[in-house]
Amino acid sequence: MAGMLGRQFALFGFGITALAVMTSATSMTGCAGDPEPFVPSGATSGSGGDGGAAGVNAGKLLFDEVFEDIDQSCSGCHRQGGTSNTPFLGPEDATLDEVYESITSWPDVVVRNPDTKSVLITWPGSGAHTAGPTSKPLETRLLAWLNEEAKSVAETPNDVPTIEPFKPIVPGFNAIYLGELGPEFAGMAVTFQANALTDRTLHLDNIEVHSTASKGIAFSHPLFTVYPAASPDGEPDPGDSFSNVSQEVEPGTSEPLGEGEVFLTNWETGGKLSIAFDSVSVIDPLGGSGGGGGAGSGGPCGAVTSFENNAAPALQQSCANQCHGGNNGTATNAVDMSDLTADPSAACGQILNRVNLNTPNQSQIFLNTDPSGNAGHPFDFGGNQGAFDNFRQAVTTWINDESNN
Repeated sequence: MAGMLGRQFALFGFGITALAVMTSATSMTGCAGDPEPFVPSGATSGSGGDGGAAGVNAGKLLFDEVFEDIDQSCSGCHRQGGTSNTPFLGPEDATLDEVYESITSWPDVVVRNPDTKSVLITWPGSGAHTAGPTSKPLETRLLAWLNEEAKSVAETPNDVPTIEPFKPIVPGFNAIYLGELGPEFAGMAVTFQANALTDRTLHLDNIEVHSTASKGIAFSHPLFTVYPAASPDGEPDPGDSFSNVSQEVEPGTSEPLGEGEVFLTNWETGGKLSIAFDSVSVIDPLGGSGGGGGAGSGGPCGAVTSFENNAAPALQQSCANQCHGGNNGTATNAVDMSDLTADPSAACGQILNRVNLNTPNQSQIFLNTDPSGNAGHPFDFGGNQGAFDNFRQAVTTWINDESNN
């Protein structure tokens, strides 16, 4: 399943988990007054599902039964440090419960209609899977498990723009791509850090909305909804924390969503989240179709020479040559590195919006691609920690020069 694409694909570095290119110029305003609350279809005002009959997670039970076959067939490539850049089985010493959390939070594994949409089923038969197609007996057992998991994936509402429920990486960095809202949103994303403070409280911090180089996004009243494990019934954020939020994120920029954090006090361990909007639309100043082909907006950088000498070569080798140089439309649409050499100033401006000048190690370009992390990004230096450390050191040299400029 190497190269497996998913919702988190284009997050900065290279594929499932790289981000939209951005500068800091963004319009963000709050609505006057209190809008009427809305509840997405499939969500209820109650406490959500009971996790299956008598509180049993039937999906987990089926996974436990098929795990030995999955491990035997997939662990050589899909463990951390394996030959694939899709380590959805986690580290070698992961417990069965930890593997379950890892695989079910991996993009596009647990979905509705798994026979046609789950990457565990579709990718091995695509012809691009280096290990070839999955055996029919294993595919049958995988589908039995995935179909059970699919029962907890709520239908996407038709009346409210909504991202299908997903299992967040907890704790960890999450990138939720907005292409489900329509092809015009391809490459745009909402990112956040998720941490469970208690069994019932999930803290989402550093929530940001990312546009693409050519298109911005306007939205109002974003709403997070919690779906308990093995249940299609959701409960919206009790505080409706972003009810007064109305924002515009211009092309080539990123902005915090509202205040940039929310405490979901209706969280249930092992649950899913969805994101709905009262309204959402694309800002398309050029009236074009968007996509890659030139770095476009970005910047300004104050240490372009350091970027050329330190960051650009590392980015070219590890990111542009992999996906972001134009050979992968989804990745390039999110972060366009096709002009790293031809226009380093513009490229520098884009990447500047993917770094943390105060704490470089917390930069998204590193969180996404660190082999020891769990960001669900399809490129992690093949699990080679030394290669990642060299990449981080080269890019950090520029980041430090930028912060001191």
